[in-house]
Amino acid sequence: MKNPVSVLFRCSLVLTLLLQIHSTRAQFTPLIEVQGESMVSPLEGQVIAISGKVTEYFGDTWYMQDDFGAWNGVYVVGPDVSIVSNPPYWSGDRQPEVGDVLEITGTVAEIDGNTTIVDAVLTNFVDFWNATAMGVWLTADEFQDEQYEGTRVRMDNATILTSPDEDGYWTVSDGAGEVKCWGIDADDPANNEDPDGPSPGDVYQIYGAMHQIGDEYVLHVGDIDVLSLSLNERTDRTDFRMYPNPAAEVLILANTEPQNARSNGQLICKDLQGRIIEVFEVSLGEQIDISALSAGTYLVDWTPSHLPLTHPSTFSQKLVIR
Repeated sequence: MKNPVSVLFRCSLVLTLLLQIHSTRAQFTPLIEVQGESMVSPLEGQVIAISGKVTEYFGDTWYMQDDFGAWNGVYVVGPDVSIVSNPPYWSGDRQPEVGDVLEITGTVAEIDGNTTIVDAVLTNFVDFWNATAMGVWLTADEFQDEQYEGTRVRMDNATILTSPDEDGYWTVSDGAGEVKCWGIDADDPANNEDPDGPSPGDVYQIYGAMHQIGDEYVLHVGDIDVLSLSLNERTDRTDFRMYPNPAAEVLILANTEPQNARSNGQLICKDLQGRIIEVFEVSLGEQIDISALSAGTYLVDWTPSHLPLTHPSTFSQKLVIR
């Protein structure tokens, strides 16, 4: 006959172990609770443990999410976090990258309005090369919203207005407003990336994480898809140049080939839905008065007058009026 005390002890031990396992699993704080669905985290100053997937990374800082959409992301600062080598997948220790699933501890802090995990310590490297959520599609007028701070977002048909400044910031417009962006290296056009980096007139689809700087929300860019390049960058139209772009009062369309420097034709301005807004009779190299155009983004087609109207345009390009 089994000793009742022994059986009771074993049951108690099993129950204790189950409670410890449950406690260990329950110790991770959901990121929506870290964000608190408010401007300032209710957990500010507390040391917590979180689990999630890396959505964007910038060396020793990165973003993590544990669910899709608003309030479910956070910015992490972890210069001491290192992922050990894992041949044949990667050799040598590395920092966290997109697709890593991590369990970390750290202190909740509010830095420039961003709910941030600082002094991050890796407690468990769960997995790698996981697919990340697409991110929430936002128009420019939807960007200034606290609920997306720290989360992955996307922007479509973003026309570059300014090139990166010395700090790496550049601006885009999608017709609904303007958004400041930060980051992106020049890369391979064969992979839908821009070899020259963001240039005025380029049109991108942009992926990144929302970051607050003061009262402004900035897109920390993780990747881009090039929809079209500015006229100066297009390899199939190297003999034409349209400037300035963005423009305000006047525009010049020029042909860089001396033998074609002067030519007449039509410059057709359309809205982003393809509706004709204005048609200009143009001589290449001369100023075009565009002061009647409202601020916004337009599609422009140019066709020399010696070509029939049914002939494909010599080029098509986006024009931003400020």
